[in-house]
Amino acid sequence: MRFNEVGTDLGLVQRYADLRALAGGMSTSVRGMRFNQLIADVLQRDGVDAEADARGPRGEVDVAFAYDGTWYLLEAKWEAEPIDADPVRKLHDVLSERRPGSMGILVSWSGFNDSALRRAAVARDVILFDRVHIEALLAGVISAQVLISAANRSISVFGHEHAALDALLRPRRPVEVPVALGVPEGFTPAAVAAPNALDADVLAYGAELKGLASHGGRLLITVEDGVVEFDCLRSRLRRRLELTDCEGNAFVEDAGSLLVARRCGVMRRGTDMVNVAAGGYACTPMIVFGIDGAPWLLDRSTTGWPGTQPGHLVAPGSSLGTDQRYSCQLPAASCANACWMRGHTFLVLGNGNSCVVDVANGEFSWIVTPVGRPHGLVRLNETWVLVTGWDRHLQAALIATESGWTSQPVAVNLAGHVGDAVMIGKEVFVVAGAPVSSAVVVPVVARLALGMLVAQASVEGRVLLS
Repeated sequence: MRFNEVGTDLGLVQRYADLRALAGGMSTSVRGMRFNQLIADVLQRDGVDAEADARGPRGEVDVAFAYDGTWYLLEAKWEAEPIDADPVRKLHDVLSERRPGSMGILVSWSGFNDSALRRAAVARDVILFDRVHIEALLAGVISAQVLISAANRSISVFGHEHAALDALLRPRRPVEVPVALGVPEGFTPAAVAAPNALDADVLAYGAELKGLASHGGRLLITVEDGVVEFDCLRSRLRRRLELTDCEGNAFVEDAGSLLVARRCGVMRRGTDMVNVAAGGYACTPMIVFGIDGAPWLLDRSTTGWPGTQPGHLVAPGSSLGTDQRYSCQLPAASCANACWMRGHTFLVLGNGNSCVVDVANGEFSWIVTPVGRPHGLVRLNETWVLVTGWDRHLQAALIATESGWTSQPVAVNLAGHVGDAVMIGKEVFVVAGAPVSSAVVVPVVARLALGMLVAQASVEGRVLLS
C-alpha cells in the first residue's frame, strides 16, 4: 500500500485511550461529551460532514450527519453495564418527530442487554453499534462510509439491527477458488532461466496472494477476501477466515486467535468474534515476529516525507491506543520487514541497507542488504536470518546479524511479485511470480530446501546445517 493512501489519525486513537482511562481526572459526564465529539471527528476524517451536540427546538442530538441521501441521528452511551431498552425507545421517539426516512444509530460502549435488542427489533429504524464497531472506525480498519452502508444493508435486507463486525465485513461474493493447487499453466523454470539458479517446487497459485505465514506445520495464505489454510503434506486447502480487504501476512497468537491487517490497523479473529487489535496508522501495518514470538507491528506511517522520517516497531498494548512505539532507525520508505533476534534486538530489513536495532536503548548498526527489492524475512536462530527479494528473478541470501556478514544472493527461477517467506522444518516457502507468458506473471507459493539455499550461498553459512 502506498504511504498515506489511507487517511487516519493516531491522535483520534490516543483521545479514545484517554477517555477509557479518564485521563487527567475527567468526570464520566465530561467523557460522555468528549465521546460525542470524538465520534463526530472520526466521521469527518472519513469525509462525512458530522455535527456533535446538535441542538434544536425539539431537543439535542449527540451527533447528526447525512450520508447517501439519508439523515442519521446518533446517540452515544458510555456506561459500565450493557444498556437496556430505554435509550432505544427514546431515540425511536426522536426519529418519529423528524423528517420521515431519517435513521437512528445508538452507540453503546458497553453493549446492549436483551431488552434493548428486542426493542430495536420492533423499532426497525435504529442501528446498534457497540464498542467493537466504534474501535474499528477509530482504528481505520473500516471507513465510516463502508460501516454505515453495511449496517444499513443489514437492517434493510436481513432485519439485523445489531450485526457483528465480522458479518458486516464478510465478502458478499467470496472468490470460489482463491488459491489453486499445482503449477499455473504455461510456467516452466526455463521461462526465468536465471544464471546458476535453483528451481523451486511450485505448490499453489492464485490471482491475489497478499501474504504468507505458517502455524502448526501449515501455511496461511492471505488473499483479498480472507485467509486460506494450506496443508502441504496432504495437499489440502480450506478457508480459515472470510474478511474483505485483507493485506499482508497473518499471525496466530498463542491463544489461537488469528491476526490480519486491514486498511489502517490489525483485526483479531477469536473463537466467537472479530475485534480490533491495533490501529490508527496512515498505511497498512505489517505484522512481524516480535519479542519471544509475540506479534509486533512494523508501522511505516509518517507525518511527512517517508524518505526522511523513520518507520517504527510497535508493541501492541492490551487495548486500542496503548501501543509502545520504537524507532526503526531506517526511513519509513525503506522499511520492508522486521523480526526479533534476541533480547531487545530486532533486524529491520531495508531497501539498500538494513538495521540491527536495540529498542531498549536505541543503539543500532547498519548492514548492507544483500538482495534487491527485499521483502521476505525468516529468522533462522537468534543471530542468522534468510532474506528474499528480487532483481529480474527471485533472490535469497543470508545475514549474520551480530557480525554484519552477508552472503552472495542465490538466484531462484521465479520472477517478480516477491512477497513473504516462511520456514517449516528445513523447508522455506515463498510467495513469488511465475511467468506464464511474456506479459503475464502469476503469483505462486513455492518451496525451497533450506539446505540447498545455504549450501549455494556460502561456506560460512553452512554452520547453520551442522
